[in-house]
Amino acid sequence: MLGSWILLISTLAGTVASDYARETPKDAHFRDLLRKRVENGTSFNAPYKTRGRDIVDSRGQKITWAGVNWPLSGETMVPEGLEWASAEEILDEIASVGFNYIRMGYAIEMIDQVYDRNGVDVPLEVAMINALGYVNGTKVTNEIVAKNPGWTSQTTRFEIWSDVTRIAATKGIFISPDVHIGKAQWCCSHTDGNAWFDDLQFPAETWRRGLAYIATWAKDHPNIVSMSLRNELRESYNVTSLQYNWQTLVGNMTEGADAIHEANPDILILWSGMQYAQDLSALTAGSNFLTAPCYKCTAIRDAHRRAPEYFNLEDHPWSDKVVWEIHLYSMSEDQDTGTCSIIQASLYRNGFNALGIKAPASCNITGDCPKAVRETPVILSEFGGAQDVTLFNHTLNNCLRNFTVEHDVSWMMWSIAGSYRIRSGAQGVADTWALGNAEWNGWNYKKGIDEWWKPWVQAMNTTSIG
Repeated sequence: MLGSWILLISTLAGTVASDYARETPKDAHFRDLLRKRVENGTSFNAPYKTRGRDIVDSRGQKITWAGVNWPLSGETMVPEGLEWASAEEILDEIASVGFNYIRMGYAIEMIDQVYDRNGVDVPLEVAMINALGYVNGTKVTNEIVAKNPGWTSQTTRFEIWSDVTRIAATKGIFISPDVHIGKAQWCCSHTDGNAWFDDLQFPAETWRRGLAYIATWAKDHPNIVSMSLRNELRESYNVTSLQYNWQTLVGNMTEGADAIHEANPDILILWSGMQYAQDLSALTAGSNFLTAPCYKCTAIRDAHRRAPEYFNLEDHPWSDKVVWEIHLYSMSEDQDTGTCSIIQASLYRNGFNALGIKAPASCNITGDCPKAVRETPVILSEFGGAQDVTLFNHTLNNCLRNFTVEHDVSWMMWSIAGSYRIRSGAQGVADTWALGNAEWNGWNYKKGIDEWWKPWVQAMNTTSIG
């Protein structure tokens, strides 16, 4: 109740047209310094587009990424960890591994609140108090400001995200906004209300509005060359009348891509598929999406007596902007992740056939590895596991490592965030799957960084900017 009251008072008291209206001279100097560092030091050679299976820059040079996920999709809607270390320090740690790409998950609620406040974003202190309560929210606000002296309690969420992005640019790091969830919270499940188009917390209309907003915001940042349509789509167990199938996916994702492209025709569009972003098979294989199989899909009863429907990228103005993205974890409901040869066959079938690579040998066992109808880039934008000694003998992660190096597949692991301000209702939650430790001052498993992640990044021959 207190958080809602503060948000209301802030809205009434802060009716300014610009996010920067509350800047002090110190804040303005900080922002000017960052802009000059970007302008004078680093060129990302945008815009980017696709060329066959590759992503290329404006000079036609091929781009390869290896990176991490850095969430800002939790209830505070501010990048995790900034109370423990400065943005500069966190980005230095990321760069030290060799990573050149950060997938930053955000919530559509963040943009909804800007619209609800007549275009004015939420200040840091209000964001923290609304999520953490008055005592902890004030404490974390003070800690963030102390670690990041260019900010104040009134610096807004988008100002913070912009500054993080500008600092990343000076280090040659790409930032990719990822619509991780609708209502800010821990993701993902079938029951969280964010699962499928028009689920309880997933109005398709405000989702498209949010995509356009972020695409427009990204124009000010040369290192934002890509953004996602939606993270880990899945069947909703809350609204059982929703049509969970390829037809609904294609219709909504096409409208989302239109929204992004109309707002920013230069940006790449990352397009995920069914079942927690694991399956793009009907799209890459050019199947009739009225009848194409998918895990637990809603059947279209009269599909076999209707004219077939196909998705063709070439029919759209963003045909050279779409990059397919796939996720895979060992807890997958519908895929065998215990044997690498079978994993590789599933990866090929579920979307990596779009790279134009040879079908893996175990396709003879699975019997379901059609060729793609069009070569298109495919990235592995989320995967992960415990950061401990098991990293070296983990079947899935070893298989993904070999697959990405062999086929030059860009990837982003989950995640850098060693702890969360709030996760599933609990505050100050540590994450043993993260690269960073809970205090954000070192690694969870340094041997893994030195002997697993750094060699993998090096083997990818990633694009160097600067």
